[in-house]
Amino acid sequence: MSNQYRLYLHPNGYYYHRVKVPADIRRLYGKQIEQNSLQTRDFRDAVRRLPAVIVAVDQAFARFRDEHADAIGVLSFGAATASIPMLPRVVVARVKPDRLAVASTVPAVPVEVNDKPVLGPIDLPLMSAISGECFAALRKEKHWAPKTENARLTQIKQFMEICGDKPLNRYTQHDIRHLKSILFALPPQSHSKKEFRDLSKLQIAERAKALGMPGLSAESVRQIMTAVNLVFGWARAEHDNTLKNIVQPMIPPPSSGGGKKGKRDAFALNELQTLFTSPVFTGVASADVWLKAGNVRMQHTGRFWVPLLTLYSGARLMEAVQLLRQDIGFENDIWFIDINEEQTGKRVKNEASVRRIPVHSTLVKLGFLEFVTTVSEGERLFSDINIGPAKQRHRHASKMFNKLLSVAGIKGPKKVWHSLRHNFEQACRDSGVDSAIMDQLQGHSQKGMRGVYGEGYRLPALNEGIQSIRYEGLDLSYLQPFRKG
Repeated sequence: MSNQYRLYLHPNGYYYHRVKVPADIRRLYGKQIEQNSLQTRDFRDAVRRLPAVIVAVDQAFARFRDEHADAIGVLSFGAATASIPMLPRVVVARVKPDRLAVASTVPAVPVEVNDKPVLGPIDLPLMSAISGECFAALRKEKHWAPKTENARLTQIKQFMEICGDKPLNRYTQHDIRHLKSILFALPPQSHSKKEFRDLSKLQIAERAKALGMPGLSAESVRQIMTAVNLVFGWARAEHDNTLKNIVQPMIPPPSSGGGKKGKRDAFALNELQTLFTSPVFTGVASADVWLKAGNVRMQHTGRFWVPLLTLYSGARLMEAVQLLRQDIGFENDIWFIDINEEQTGKRVKNEASVRRIPVHSTLVKLGFLEFVTTVSEGERLFSDINIGPAKQRHRHASKMFNKLLSVAGIKGPKKVWHSLRHNFEQACRDSGVDSAIMDQLQGHSQKGMRGVYGEGYRLPALNEGIQSIRYEGLDLSYLQPFRKG
């Protein structure tokens, strides 16, 4: 809240102009409060923008009063008023801080009251339209990666396939109950299964029930419903604060107690040993036939280095795959890997993902730094691994390394490529690495006040943590280090 006249600090951190709709037009106007974002989180900036918005909104009230004088007179007439319920929203008074005028009145649907025309309900935009607007705004505000925005849009598409594409205020609690029922009956990846080809979500759910197939997990359902909840919450703040969020109370709760149901598992020690004795680490038939044993060494490829980088740096798959020659740096006698998105085409998951990770001594012994010197400035380190289109940059790398896990016989429902990140985290704990340093090395957002103060740990502290990491019992002594020529 703020003591400044009509200035309101929203829980989302932005300042708003907020005023009660005048009593004489309130019933027809359709809402009690008019609220408009000033699109700034700075108090002084908000105070500068506020006067123009106050003038614009007051002018909008006056125009509304003039344009609907007859209807207002009907609603103000004695006993007739008592029998007329509050009419839904009539005007969307969107105020842009850099303009002195409110957007034009949205056309309303005429209805009859005592044989005289009165404006009736006005719908919000369709889900397909407002979700795109919402996620584009959240992408800028929360620094979403394109992958995150695309995932949310895909989740909204699933929602619309089940509940239809309607104005937000036309959805009901029945729609949300129907959504949950269908989602919990839908088998995972049902769109790719031949037996469900050309079927609607409802038809797939009914057939899956008949076949006794398991549906989506509670977490998967939660993610889809969270996307819908984001749209409702954003629309309430940005379009109409009278909109009821019917989604939020019905979202399945997150798993409690830190349980691991539905989460990925780390690889066991024997599984790690199996992985790193695969042909790609000991010798392959050829660069093309790299899953079969032979005498060809692969130390010049990403297929050899990326698994080792993930194990000894905690880097995500695409963070490693997209590395350029200049992303390997040297400062204060410390070699480090620079995870960034400074060059065209590179992406990181979030703001916390931008970081520097010291190079582990095991990678140095295996010749990683010598390998780096063979790559030209501006070139990718691992050009043998293709990067997919913007919406699926991980496509080729994921298929390649999941095939490696499958051939090694260690892939399972909870044993996937990301499991190596779990191994790294467990190794940090086993080696006594401070949890805050562990989070920074992995690119996790800092918890509590650590995320508010300071700029994180510097290279020497990170290097001390990374060099202490050991995988007790894992034998890599047979791996031949990289040699030029």
